[in-house]
Amino acid sequence: MSPDLKQLECVISDTKKLIDLAENNEWDAVVELEKARDLAIKNLFDSKPNIEPLKLAEGIQFILDKNKILTKYSHSQRDSIRMEMSKAGHAHKAINAYLTTG
Repeated sequence: MSPDLKQLECVISDTKKLIDLAENNEWDAVVELEKARDLAIKNLFDSKPNIEPLKLAEGIQFILDKNKILTKYSHSQRDSIRMEMSKAGHAHKAINAYLTTG
C-alpha cells in the first residue's frame, strides 16, 4: 500500500471520528481533529497522490458526503448556542429590570 493511500485512509478515518465527536457534542475535540485533518489533506495533495484514480475518487466522495453531515451538525450546534445566548440575554435583562425597580 502506498504512503498516499495510507494517508487517504487516515483522512477517511478522521472524517468518521469527526462525525462521532459531533454526534456526542464534543466540539473542542472536533475543532482540534479538523485542524489535523485539514493539514493531512493539504499534505496529501501537495503533489499528485500516488493512488488509483477510482480509489481516490471514492475517498474524496466519501469525505465530501461526510462533510455535508458534519456541516449540518455544526449549524445545529451554532443555532442551539444562539438560542441559549438569547435566553441568557433575556434573563440578564429581566434581572437588571428587577434590580433597578426594587
